[in-house]
Amino acid sequence: MITLRRVLSQVRIGVLTPWAYRTSTLLSLLVLALQIVLYSVVWRAIYAGRQDPVAGTDVHTAVGYAVLGLTIAAALHTAPFWSIQARVRDGLIGIDLTRPIGLLTQNLAVQTGHVLAALPAVAVGLGTGLLVGGLTAPTSAGAALGFAVSLLLAFGVSQLITLLMSLTSFWTLEVGGIGMAFYVVRTFMSGAIVPLWFMPGWLQAIAKALPFQAATYTPLAVYFGRPPGGLATALGVQALWILVLAGLCAWVWSRARYRVVVQGG
Repeated sequence: MITLRRVLSQVRIGVLTPWAYRTSTLLSLLVLALQIVLYSVVWRAIYAGRQDPVAGTDVHTAVGYAVLGLTIAAALHTAPFWSIQARVRDGLIGIDLTRPIGLLTQNLAVQTGHVLAALPAVAVGLGTGLLVGGLTAPTSAGAALGFAVSLLLAFGVSQLITLLMSLTSFWTLEVGGIGMAFYVVRTFMSGAIVPLWFMPGWLQAIAKALPFQAATYTPLAVYFGRPPGGLATALGVQALWILVLAGLCAWVWSRARYRVVVQGG
């Protein structure tokens, strides 16, 4: 019970931190709405005058995919690793290590708080999707249920990827360049913007070998009735990535903890 209360206190910190910078947070919601409008315009322009589906996808699915993909990415793919870098640089990470819950648990709790703080993005994304006529219902009740389960697994995959990225701060005090490269690779390879089924075969193979697609593309593919390898296989791959990433985080942290040197009183 005490441990749960401590974890919840970290979640609360994660919720409050983004909204301490209201202008930036509100601007990100505006950018999300603008992205959805622009992508819907672009997809409709690409499909203009075309009656046949492309790669089995019609214009309604393409626009709906963009609406849901951008919304899920905005809610799940938060980036609290910038604050971890600052705490490592300032030496405040030493205080984190003295807390009664482990550093990985602290960070996962804070990241969960960031995701909760980003939930207004869901309302903005879906609301904008309704305005541009880009929302489509799941292909079936089974797809809706599978989407809910897959989205929960995507949350786990996304947070473990972010945690693994944050641990690089123990090897380099400047993660700006790495963070930007990470953001670009994750956004593209996750299928948040372009579905994997539009990619050439060799690029699909690379994307499927990386964990990013399990954090966005898989739940979207389930939603639109195209789970890769079938629903059971798609969910199983997501669960497998959670186990692999959790093991990687534990292993990297077992190495990173010996690099911490806190000087001063």
